This record gives sequence, structure tokens and C-alpha cells, in this order.
Amino acid sequence: MFNFNRYSRELFFFLKEGWSVCLTGTAYALLLVNFAISLPAQTNAALAKEMVIVVNRNDPDSLSIGQHYARQRGIPESRIVQLSAPIKETITIAEYAKTVANPLLNALIENEWVKGVKDRSKDAYGRERLSVSIHNIPFVVLIKGVPLRIANDPLLLEESTANLSAQFRVNNGSVDGEIALLLAPPQTSMTALVPNPYFEKSSISSTDANRLLRVTRLDGPTKANVMNLIDRTLKAEEIGLMGRAYIDTGGPHAKGDEWIRAAGAIAEAAFFDIDYETSKRAMNHRDRLDAPAIYMGWYRPHAQAQWRSPRWPVPPGAIGFHLHSFSGTSVRSTKTWLGAFVAQGYCATVGNVYEPYLEYTHRPQVLLAHLMSGGNFGEAVALSTPSLSWQSVAIGDPLYRPFKVSLAEQLKSSEGSTFTAYASIREINRMLAEEGSESAIAYARSKFISQPSLALAYRLAQLYAGESKNREAVEVLKIIRFITRFSPDDFVLVQKIANFLHKLDEGEMAFNIYKNLLEERDLDKQLKISLYEGGARIAAAQNEPVIASRWDLEARKLKSPPTPKPTNGK
Repeated sequence: MFNFNRYSRELFFFLKEGWSVCLTGTAYALLLVNFAISLPAQTNAALAKEMVIVVNRNDPDSLSIGQHYARQRGIPESRIVQLSAPIKETITIAEYAKTVANPLLNALIENEWVKGVKDRSKDAYGRERLSVSIHNIPFVVLIKGVPLRIANDPLLLEESTANLSAQFRVNNGSVDGEIALLLAPPQTSMTALVPNPYFEKSSISSTDANRLLRVTRLDGPTKANVMNLIDRTLKAEEIGLMGRAYIDTGGPHAKGDEWIRAAGAIAEAAFFDIDYETSKRAMNHRDRLDAPAIYMGWYRPHAQAQWRSPRWPVPPGAIGFHLHSFSGTSVRSTKTWLGAFVAQGYCATVGNVYEPYLEYTHRPQVLLAHLMSGGNFGEAVALSTPSLSWQSVAIGDPLYRPFKVSLAEQLKSSEGSTFTAYASIREINRMLAEEGSESAIAYARSKFISQPSLALAYRLAQLYAGESKNREAVEVLKIIRFITRFSPDDFVLVQKIANFLHKLDEGEMAFNIYKNLLEERDLDKQLKISLYEGGARIAAAQNEPVIASRWDLEARKLKSPPTPKPTNGK
């Protein structure tokens, strides 16, 4: 992913000139009188009545997913548009115009969800266009089966774009980014990109609002994955998003790190327990990743480590973001970040289908800030996306409000949830910041008694140790003696507890924890190295030189490159 710090002068002029055409005049004024322009009402019930769902009748799963989503959200089934498009993820511009853009545009007009005046002829790409348009569609939702991206066609590059930089002289992009401009003026090019009027704006002009559609998709590797996303989104809205935040910086450009750190600061301000990985290495099984409600990181081309695990406990409604040029080249493969996120159970994510260049990617801090303020995912995507007719794609229910339920309400209604302890930890962090350690400790102790968990025990022990109450910290952590088998998502947390006990002069207990951990089967290689190295230090401190030496040797063997296989029979 290259870093372009500003628009080229020629690009900006070209796009602005193309966007400004046909937005004024008598025809527009007449439509305005008869069809009120306003941004949609902000309740989910009101938004649902006006939304449009797009499915592909050629995909056997598409319609049933769309119908399920409509039922769950109270969207009239009459608002489902059925296209007959290729079922492949990548299509040509001609296929896009013939099977997606034109049929969808005509369906919107025929159903009177859009009112407008059609241009007399198709454009150079074969698209039918509207000279003027009025609508009140809050969101368009593309369902699994609708193509994902459009291939580049050099033969369709306009002469007027000759002065553009080579990087922008392409007409490939996401289907989503082009549908966002389905109602744009006839002169709007598919080459390069169009600045998004919604980007970082609290409001936009009615003129722009009527020329744009806000688009997300419900998509993923399997039908079950997408149905799961829909249902877990509703569950999260009911009880609120619970878990921890994980922020992984250390990417190739300072600007990207700045954005992701800002997102981390927003999560911290909301009192989420949070871990940062700031080195150049990527987070992996050596790092804590229990209850990942919010993950934001970069810069790896393919999903890895915990994100490829088939059974990793992810909280309902989890938000995942990995900044990479090709994070969304496919959503049907778990090798890509978007596909992996959906397969794991994340409910909201964004990415890119081709190289977008850093300045034209989603801003994670803007996305998260709007969600934290109580806004929905569809709005957050619109606010955080700098460009349209480009490479961006967003997967998630646009109505999803992860923070519709306040923390106080969440604590009252979340009893019995697998992740309830993490809501309590958020409240502990809030009390520590606003009321002081005494109140935070008292609350943490009461919650630990009523809902004991390793995460809550570790947080309470940290609070005790911060007040030099080491004996109390040790007593709390003794809960771990009653656990002989650990869940894979708890391995690193358990290791941290062992190291913490060692610092509190409870070396024997720490040593026994390491022994139990290293008896676990199928440990990841990087985690094994970390456990052997950490355990060797504690074994040596416990006067166990034989075990310390063995564990150290095992770590070195795992870190050594494999011996090359002999060739030519030698």
C-alpha cells in the first residue's frame, strides 16, 4: 500500500468537474417540490422501512439470506431487489452495467424508491444514467452472491483522464463503490475515484444526499457465516458489545499507525480493557486475544494466527479492522482478512478489493468514534470512507448500533452472557478513572465473588497490587489452582497470571501453571516458544535447573530453521 498524501491537481479538477454537472436547473427544482429531500430518520424502525436489499437469484443462498435479514430487521420483503448476475466475485465492466447497475437502477425507479429523469443514452461503459434524482433510501444492502469487484478495462479509459497519474488511471474497483454512485450525473467516470461528500461530515447538502447511496454488504465464505453475522449483530444490539480491545501498530507508514492509535485512544476513553502491540511484528498466539470485541491492526497480506482459527470465541457484534491494500480481494476465502473476520464471527469490518493507496482507505478512528457515539454501522462507513468509485467494501448490517445500550444498562441486562465479566471490567476501569481505586476494588471484588473468571481475577489482582496489597492479589489468583485445562483463548492470559504470580513471590504456583500449560496439546509454535522461554526463567528461579535447561533447549530447537532435506539421494 503506497502513501499518497494529497490528490493530484488534475485528479481533483477532473472529479469535481464531473460531479458538478446536472445538479441544478428547472427539472431538479420541480422534483424537489414533489419529493422532500432529507437525511433519513435515525430510528432503526424508520430506516428499515426505506432500505433496499439486493440479492442475486443465480446464487442459491442469496435470496434466503436476504429474506432472513429482512425478517430480522422488519424490512418489507417488497424492498428486496432480485438481480440475475454472475455468481463469481470479479466481473467485467460490461457485466456490471448489464447485470447489476442497469437492472438495479430500473428497479429503484419502477418501484418509485427513486424519482428522476433518465439521460437519453447509455454512457461509454454501457450504464443507464439519471440526469437528476431524488430519493430517501437510507442504505442499500448487498447480499452474498452479488459480485464483489469490477476488473480493470484499459480500452474504456477516457482521453480526458490522460493526465492522471498512472496509479489512478484505472477503472477497476468495488461493486459497492460504484453502486454508491448509481444515481450520480451521467458524466461521472469510473476511472480513478470520486471524493465522498459524507467523509468526516456531520451533514451534507441535500443535493449530494440525493446523488449518493450508502452501501454495505452481508457477505462471507458460507451461508452459515452470513446468517450467523445477522443473528449475532442483533444479539449484540440487545446486550451491548462486550469484550476487550486489541490495537496492533507498527505498519509501514506513520500515518496509518496514527489512525490506529487514535482508534485505540477512543476505545480506552470508553474504558475498554486494551492491549497494544507496537513492534513491527504482527500480533499472534504469543499475544493475549481473549474476547476480542475490537481489533484494529495492520499490515499483513493474509489473515493469520488466531484469525484463522476455526473455533475462536469472538463476542457477538465484534468489530474487526485490518488495514491492508488487498484485505477484501475476496470475501469467500478465509485467507483474506474480511473473509476470516466473518468466518470467525466478527459482525462489522471494512477493507479494499484492489490497491486503494493509504490516503483513500477507511479511517478506523472515524469509524469507531461514530459507533461509540451511538451511531450505526452504515453511517460510520459513510463518514470514514474518503472516496467512492474506488476500492472500499464494508461488511455488516448498516443498522447495527454496537453502543446503543449504555454501559450502565449493559451491566443490568447482561447477566449470564459468556462475556459478562468484560462488561464488569469496563465498569471497573470507569470507576478507577472517575471514583478512585477504593471504589473500583470494592466493585471488582463483589463481581469476582458473584461471577468468578480468570479475566476478572487478573484485573482485580492488578488493582490490589497497585495498592501494594500483594497478599490479597495472590488470594484472588489462587482461583487458577482449580483449573487443570484451559481454553486456547485463555492460554496467554494464564501465562500473564503465572508471570504476575512470580513477581508477587509466588514462584512455585507460577512454575506449576507453566507445567500445566506446556502439557496442552496442539499449542501454536510461537506460543510454545514463548511458554518454554518464560517457563525456563521461572524454573531456574525455583531451583529446577534440569527442567529450566530442557525448556530452554526446546525453545531454541523451535526457533532454529528446519534442516534442509537432502537432494540427489545424498
